[in-house]
Amino acid sequence: MANLSKRTEKFDAVSFSPNAKVPFRDKLCFGFTGMATNGPWVIFGYYLTYFYTDVLGISGTMAAAIMMFARVFDAFTDLLIGWCIDHFNLKWGKYRSWVRFSIPLVFILFIMTFTALPDTHSFAQLALAWIGYGAYGAIGSTLCFIPMNCQITNAARNQAERASIAGMKGVIKNVAKLLVIAGFMPIVLLLGGGNEKRGFFFAGILFSIIYVLPLIWDYVMSEKYELNVDGSYREHLRDIEVEKGEKISFSQQLVDLFKNRPAMVTVISTFLLYILDGVRSGTTVYLYNNYFEQPELASIALFFNCGIAIAGSFCIKYFIKFFHDSNRAYVITMFSSAAMYLLWFVIILAVGRERAGELMGLGQPLFILYALCGFLQGAHLVFPDVVLPLAVDYGMWKYHRNQAGFIFSCYGFCLTIGGAIGSGFLGIMLDMIGYKKDILLSETLLRNLLIIGVLVPVILTVIQAIIQCFVGIDDKKHAQYVAEIAARSNEK
Repeated sequence: MANLSKRTEKFDAVSFSPNAKVPFRDKLCFGFTGMATNGPWVIFGYYLTYFYTDVLGISGTMAAAIMMFARVFDAFTDLLIGWCIDHFNLKWGKYRSWVRFSIPLVFILFIMTFTALPDTHSFAQLALAWIGYGAYGAIGSTLCFIPMNCQITNAARNQAERASIAGMKGVIKNVAKLLVIAGFMPIVLLLGGGNEKRGFFFAGILFSIIYVLPLIWDYVMSEKYELNVDGSYREHLRDIEVEKGEKISFSQQLVDLFKNRPAMVTVISTFLLYILDGVRSGTTVYLYNNYFEQPELASIALFFNCGIAIAGSFCIKYFIKFFHDSNRAYVITMFSSAAMYLLWFVIILAVGRERAGELMGLGQPLFILYALCGFLQGAHLVFPDVVLPLAVDYGMWKYHRNQAGFIFSCYGFCLTIGGAIGSGFLGIMLDMIGYKKDILLSETLLRNLLIIGVLVPVILTVIQAIIQCFVGIDDKKHAQYVAEIAARSNEK
């Protein structure tokens, strides 16, 4: 009886009023979901190609084919899962039901991805590589990434609380990234005892457990936000059309999305964000190896840049408070980030390549400026998590139905395809300037490499900022929409 009373109090304590606060412990849970969904992709980005080529003995072309196919497949399943979220009311909750399904899949498929069979050249090994990585991204990761973004929109109704959650999510995500950069390979070597096959397998098990635990926590914690104590749906999450068996077609949802201006603007600008991030991240090693001629400092520079990005993620709520509006703060952050990188670029050109190489040494002025660029870059990458919920609420206000699943699935689609295009675009530009490994690089080619790695992302950031200016909604309008949505619910 005491347990039932305690459970009832927990559910009754939840408030969906526009000014309701989200408990710190729940914010922390949402923050760790960022680590759970982003952490595996950090490991894939840094170590999967090496695992394929040097541990399994797969050719570089085959490794690239596996990874590109998986990313494209993943992008389209994002849209499918978003449609399913909006069109099915499963008994465990509107969003958490899908998280429930993802838990065993994420755990098994991550381990499969880093499993090396005794005969690594067998057909079974190749099939395992294709299925493990492909299904992880397209099914396992998608099943938790999109609904957990929707959960934040549901739990917090005002931008201050959403910014606080997004900031915490960004901090935890970047801290986890730093730990992966510093610790994954040492753990592989430790657990493998000199055998990389065994090391990657046991590291896969360890990190799979680490990434699944926040999903389990989220599944348990989010129940009170989606269900009543008796297991019925929270009133605002009930979709009468779905309950009656009436479904809105995929094409109609696309039409509605195109009419949702805040959603379309933010999704398109996010697409550019992940293209420019793919180009900028991918070029860092080339610049340190060739332009600055300090290859040993590439990982150290990335570590400091990423470390300071944690502070930028944490300060996002203060940016919004200072500029009095979420989207305005986002746009100013983008322009400021572009200006900092442009300043870094101009100084490098002004002092000359040889002197710039010296100034990019550890603790030198250009090294410090590059690290500080990470501050605004960290905020830049987190802001879509704050602005997209505005579009969700706008869709609810305009169409009288929840578009969260489809809007966040389009976000996931652009994130996936944008990253893939960014990597591919970088490869094309390197070919265009005549870059080849182990050839003597001319000054013109090296300057072009600097332009690709710094100036191109700056230009794309400015374009993104200009696009984001047309979002057509601010925090004051958003507050009015949320109040009207709440009034409608009270009238029912």
